[in-house]
Amino acid sequence: MGKKKAKSKKQNKKNPERNREAASLFFALAAFISTFALVIPENTGIAGKAFANVMFQMFGDAAYILPVILLCYFIIYIRKSVKLKPETDIIWSALSLVSCAVLFSFCALLFQLNASGGWTGSQLYPFFERLFGRWLAFSVIALTFVFCMTRLFRISISSSIYNFLKGVKEDIQTPKTYKEGLQKPDIAEKRSDNAEPEQKKLEPIKPNIVNKNEKEDKPVKEAPAESKPGTEKPEKVDSKTFVYKLPPADLLPKDATMSFETNKEELLQRAELLKNTLADFDIIAEVQDIIPGPVVTRYDLVLAPGTKIQAVTNIIDNLSLAMRTSSIRVVPIPEKAVVGVEVPNPDSAIVGLRGILESRAFEKSKSLLTLALGKTTDGAGYVSDLADMPHLLIAGATGSGKSVGLHTIILSMLYKARPDEVKLMIIDPKRVEMPIYKDIPHMYNPSSPAADADIITNPREAAASLRKLVTVMEERYSKFAKEMVRNIDDYNNKMSETGGEKEFYIVVIIDELADLMLVVRKEVEDSIQRLAQMARAVGIHLILATQRPSVNVITGIIKANFPARMSFQTTSQIDSRVILDMLGAEDLMGKGDMLYLPKGEARPTRLQGAYVSLKDAQKIIAFVNDQNFPRIYEPPVVEIDVQSGFNADEKAIKDLVPALKLIKERRSISQDLLKANFGGSARATNILSLLNVKGFISKPEGTNKWQINYDKIEQELNANE
Repeated sequence: MGKKKAKSKKQNKKNPERNREAASLFFALAAFISTFALVIPENTGIAGKAFANVMFQMFGDAAYILPVILLCYFIIYIRKSVKLKPETDIIWSALSLVSCAVLFSFCALLFQLNASGGWTGSQLYPFFERLFGRWLAFSVIALTFVFCMTRLFRISISSSIYNFLKGVKEDIQTPKTYKEGLQKPDIAEKRSDNAEPEQKKLEPIKPNIVNKNEKEDKPVKEAPAESKPGTEKPEKVDSKTFVYKLPPADLLPKDATMSFETNKEELLQRAELLKNTLADFDIIAEVQDIIPGPVVTRYDLVLAPGTKIQAVTNIIDNLSLAMRTSSIRVVPIPEKAVVGVEVPNPDSAIVGLRGILESRAFEKSKSLLTLALGKTTDGAGYVSDLADMPHLLIAGATGSGKSVGLHTIILSMLYKARPDEVKLMIIDPKRVEMPIYKDIPHMYNPSSPAADADIITNPREAAASLRKLVTVMEERYSKFAKEMVRNIDDYNNKMSETGGEKEFYIVVIIDELADLMLVVRKEVEDSIQRLAQMARAVGIHLILATQRPSVNVITGIIKANFPARMSFQTTSQIDSRVILDMLGAEDLMGKGDMLYLPKGEARPTRLQGAYVSLKDAQKIIAFVNDQNFPRIYEPPVVEIDVQSGFNADEKAIKDLVPALKLIKERRSISQDLLKANFGGSARATNILSLLNVKGFISKPEGTNKWQINYDKIEQELNANE
């Protein structure tokens, strides 16, 4: 029994918050009794009268502060989110009583008030009067009393002043009707009646709010000479005399996240709520850093030794319920040895494209294929280089922001490159997203002259153009081999020295890959495979997007050649695994929220995609088109028929006459016979089906043997001689 009592005492010392409810009840009762004894002492008996007499004699009218102090203790103990500080609270309480008594004595002396500070005030006020003087001493004692009470009530003076000034500023700038409609989020703190788990507790950590605002990283207008608007660069032979200007950033509206401000008190409250919710599930953790962003705030947790990360991921639904949000993502951060909990903000800001275009990273990037993808969770602009990827695979459900992401990618290339430096081959089977770009001078189609280049919408034309692009790739490899250079950059540098004609980059953008795979699967897959494997060195890059990231669309061959992938919100965990080879995309919020997996990285980066409206995109396109830059590029030397090799029926028609000759010679017909002579079971099936449709062969009902119409075969052969 003695050992058990000693053990319980040790546990109570280790867990001072275990009996908080009992202590809060005690202080509430003490506050009521002391108030009753001080206000109506004649009704409290001998004990109440004695208590009131002692308090009034010691502190005078300052005795009425005692119930307020006891009520403060009740509030401190009843709120589980408030940290207990018993030793310092006693000190602040005593100083509050003493300073209030001295303050009443000064008020009676200076203002002739009927107030008394009791024995304490009468003994101490002469000392302060001689030390500071009458009025200065009064000011010092008043400030001391206010400071002690604020420390006791856990009130931050600096934050109170800041919120007051901020409220005054909002009153001046914000209309009254709008201000009345605003409501601050009310987050109730979760209480726990259970004892704390008997685990090794972490040392309390004060969360550090990491504020990486773009305003601190103001863009420096030091763009390289090759991408600075209005500056002439080494141009192609056919457009040396044309001065082309890149679009200015002020065509787009200002980014709302540039003026994004964080409420530090609210962030700290949400961090405490997250910590208490984890404690309810026996997970001891401390919030080390709070990284606020325009859409998502990340709380970096330091877990107690022996706590698994899976313990946090298993209660994601409970965390979402406690934090009053729809989706929470938990991600380990090895470089900081913490676990990041990404919580959506109650009020999110729209990430604009202009803020990223004006960022230091985009301004200093020398690549013509620089892509402005979005902003990270801490609000920093994120850009990437398509030339290093070298191809990009994009997937996401309907309405997740995939099409807007494609628009930002295209517009960021228009902000970096001249039409004779980068060409865009856009394939849009949906026919509704990309027609706004059909008149820009950057358009490219290897199957048509430069003046007729347009958005490709027909799947068979798209397959033919991709096959033609393979020819362009092979021609460039032959040209680079003659000049003994390894890639397009070396070739263009050599042409700059010799005065030859440079080659432009070609970016192929396919908005809906699933539709192409449905109609011309084999032809498209073969062309994409060849281009993805070899086209990087000659300046051809692919961007494939689909809303159906299934294994039938994104095959293993395609995934192997697309190391850089971008996933918006998906409808299932299976789709997330297909595109990223891991879970996580199903927990995104949509509306541009994405996971971007760079080349060579093990874990994706969470980004909020930049938003650009159709109206703003048309402003940029109009600026580009108004310059009337000529569409000039050389077509491939080897001409390929647009429809040849891609229509299975046309292949069968070409094989019809040889098949009829084979039937006439063998006096029989079967799929095995056609397969042996023409190669491939699919080709044999197509020929057999065509022979049946045209009436050269037939299969009577009830039998499995083909009957041959030799007369019709003879007529067809005579007609084709």
